[in-house]
Amino acid sequence: MSTTMLFVYGEVVTVDSEFSVSEAVALRGNKILSVGTNEEILALANEQTKIVNLEGRSILPGFIDSHAHLELYGTNRLGVNAKEATNIHELLGKLKEKAKSTPKGEWIRGWGYNQNHFDERRHLTRWDLDQVSTEHPIIVVRTCGHISCVNSKALELAGIDSKSVDPAGGKYVRDAGEPTGLLLESAHMNMFLFANYSEDEVYRGLSLASEDYLEKGITSVHDAGGYGPGHIRFLQKAVESKLIKQRIYALYGSLHDSPGMVEKGLESGIGTGLGDEWMKIGAAKVFIDGSSSGPTAKTREPYTSNPDDSGILYLNQEELNESLGKAHLAGWQITAHAIGDEAVDMMIGAIRSALEKKPVSNHRHRIEHSCMTPQDLLSQMKDLNIIPIPNPAFIYEFGDGYIKDYGERVDVMFPLRSFSDMNIPFAIGSDSPITSVDPLHGIYTAVTRKSKSGNVVGAGQRITVQEAIRAYTWNGAYASFEDHMKGSIEPGKLADLVVLNGSILTCDPERLRELRVELTILDGKIEFASKKEGVI
Repeated sequence: MSTTMLFVYGEVVTVDSEFSVSEAVALRGNKILSVGTNEEILALANEQTKIVNLEGRSILPGFIDSHAHLELYGTNRLGVNAKEATNIHELLGKLKEKAKSTPKGEWIRGWGYNQNHFDERRHLTRWDLDQVSTEHPIIVVRTCGHISCVNSKALELAGIDSKSVDPAGGKYVRDAGEPTGLLLESAHMNMFLFANYSEDEVYRGLSLASEDYLEKGITSVHDAGGYGPGHIRFLQKAVESKLIKQRIYALYGSLHDSPGMVEKGLESGIGTGLGDEWMKIGAAKVFIDGSSSGPTAKTREPYTSNPDDSGILYLNQEELNESLGKAHLAGWQITAHAIGDEAVDMMIGAIRSALEKKPVSNHRHRIEHSCMTPQDLLSQMKDLNIIPIPNPAFIYEFGDGYIKDYGERVDVMFPLRSFSDMNIPFAIGSDSPITSVDPLHGIYTAVTRKSKSGNVVGAGQRITVQEAIRAYTWNGAYASFEDHMKGSIEPGKLADLVVLNGSILTCDPERLRELRVELTILDGKIEFASKKEGVI
């Protein structure tokens, strides 16, 4: 087979072991053929070869988002975007517009509200949403994805009233004994599953998500789960039909009853690594605690903003050890959603317990988010070879709230500098749709640690651009046992690449998130181009 595509006169950020930078790269079919000087690579061209003059722009390995929710991102696109609403009145107006085109009795769904950004500085209530409609059930999910508010009709359909008992790991917020419509953690997860989208809507959403991710240069996704038991099947079918273009590493868990989902996986006889280069079963995953911004994360000490609260646990240590210990013994990679330092400590304990029963040197067990990770936990993670999956974009989205809720503990939240200094191979995830899916936005926040208001949150945890790039590429491949086939621009690896509109290595750190993707190459084919003319 002849050389099919060349990229020359550029900044080839290889992310190899030396983090070397070259001038040009050649592709043959769906693989990288060669990396070298412009002269060396141009010598490989023939009449059929497509040649791209990068004109000094960066070409990198395709970005790997190591923790994202494709289904949630996509189905959110079908609902009402509440993320930019500045007050409750404005949001209610958007929902009323949606109600006009929604048949009576069908769900109205919104997503992304943040009470901290409302002028009223409070959560929604059922009585707010009843102003929109009492004939439609309504659910509006908070930006964290762990809290929602529903109207009276939704509570009625779900059978929730003043006599309802809080579910394990969740809470119905009440006022004088009456549910306000605000649902925390498992109470929210149960309601969302009750109000879930149809299969056709899920596939439509997955297609929308894939196109948006391609536009941001994302060629591989570690999908972190959906609400229902059909999620893995939806992903598989969407990959087979090319509704999803990316390569998928599907964490095996659910936002609803994650231990039950893991148990079903064990009973089926499948395991981590089953699949091919397009769709693989990933780690067995459970939930330990809540969200960082709710806040519902389980912390060792009470919140700075509320001395009477330290978060919510979904599982106790014994339950966690039992669920993930069985998965480890069956040969699975294991992971868990762990935000607060108590939850991170619990997951470290579960991994230690599992390894004591069955030592495995190359287990690559993970901790999703690993948000609040002080020095004593860092040392244990290093000793046990645990891979954290932090989300630096949370600092931009929620950093100002972190200062209020956690005080000085922001210095150990998403501690990328500490991970790097201790040679803990962290891989970055966006947790989209909770924060922006854009890897360049994630890199910007990892490098600057700036919040939306411009506050620097945990300045000592800044990392370099090179470290952030590695965490979005090679480290992501390592976290899914795929570093032999992707994650760097080296001969023989898959031709998954991204071309930017400038040089990422010489860009002013303050302007990193202004960079844009011009080309996304997946399996040797251009799957996204920012403009029809002028790129090639």
